[in-house]
Amino acid sequence: MSNYYYKRGRIYYYRRRIPECVAPYETRREVIISLSTKDEKEAIRKAAIYNDYIEEYWRNLVKTGQNNKNKDAEFKTAVKLAKAHGFAYKNITEIARAPLEDVIERVNAASKVINREGAAPSILGVIDEPQIFLSDCVNKFDLLCADRLVNKSDNQIRKWKNPRIAGINSFIDIVGDKAVQDVTRADVLLYRTWGMKRVENGEIIASTVNKNMRHIRDFLHDIKISYEIDVDFKLLFSEIRLKEIDKSRPPFEADFVQNILLSPDNLKTLNTEARLLVYAMADTGARESELIGLRDEDIFLNDDIPYIWIRPYKNNALKTSTSERKIPLVGSALYAFRQLPTGFIHYGNADSASTAINKYLRENNLKPTPDHSLYSLRHTFKDRLRDAGAPEEVIDELMGHKKSGPKYGRGHMLENKYF
Repeated sequence: MSNYYYKRGRIYYYRRRIPECVAPYETRREVIISLSTKDEKEAIRKAAIYNDYIEEYWRNLVKTGQNNKNKDAEFKTAVKLAKAHGFAYKNITEIARAPLEDVIERVNAASKVINREGAAPSILGVIDEPQIFLSDCVNKFDLLCADRLVNKSDNQIRKWKNPRIAGINSFIDIVGDKAVQDVTRADVLLYRTWGMKRVENGEIIASTVNKNMRHIRDFLHDIKISYEIDVDFKLLFSEIRLKEIDKSRPPFEADFVQNILLSPDNLKTLNTEARLLVYAMADTGARESELIGLRDEDIFLNDDIPYIWIRPYKNNALKTSTSERKIPLVGSALYAFRQLPTGFIHYGNADSASTAINKYLRENNLKPTPDHSLYSLRHTFKDRLRDAGAPEEVIDELMGHKKSGPKYGRGHMLENKYF
């Protein structure tokens, strides 16, 4: 028992790590409870009582979890067996409401396979469908969306998961923690109305509501596939998009970047790596995360045309498949990478760099409007390419944008991008 209590300051606490056998059914990593006493003997007594309760709770949790797992497997088998015999799985209540000829067809089919284990009950719909609640699915988010997390860093996984989980939790807050099978079009419209009201009150913007609804729809669709739920969630979420006001980040004007933003005097008190990141973004148009994610083997300074190669590697996925590209280094970007030939290593992730630089721009009056940010340099870069008469296809390649139509060939050579 001495391992299950400890002293923090003057008060004793009970502390117990979640055992491996319980971990699949428990959302916490450990249990910490204040014992509300300064006396060690009293702490030992209370910790023993808490420990008995918690172990009993865990035993029931594992038992329930295993039963649910068995029920899930039994139902999935029933769905597959019904399909194998030419029927969509329906529970016995749904079958009873069907036309008489459909009922007779099922009964006749079941009578022919009466000796095959599970086949007749599957056709007749007598296997209970397990109730999968929305909150259960949130707790299984990593498992249900494992394919989307492949090759992402911890920070990329966090940024991908958090808005999706927040969207699903907001859906639960509005429609209730109901079984996934029971989600209806009325629930979706209720959530939409709630979102519209928040937009009307100026609490959020329409694009946030639209993103949330898309996240919820996609997640429910993943659950549908994993648990073979017979609900068309894409149909439930069709034609509900709120009208958005186009408010993209404004670009800096090219002369503002050249004469003011990149002026050594204006950036002299910004730390060296942050200052060089601004230089690199200005003449590559790359995202902060792409530049910070570069390794020394992705930086080619000794080639006839110096360039960087933005590409995925283990634990560093790119935003999209078209984000992989080679960008020639010119002007301020070439200067930046000559100062940092092995890449940006000061910042652990792009968020901290962006926050620090945007704060600096704001405090030093280097933002023409409150809507301008470090990311605006990417928009400026695209405008400069257009002003220079670059073909749209070359612009898309340099920006890492998706091109219309199928992708053929290796893309434009560095010489064409360098122009």
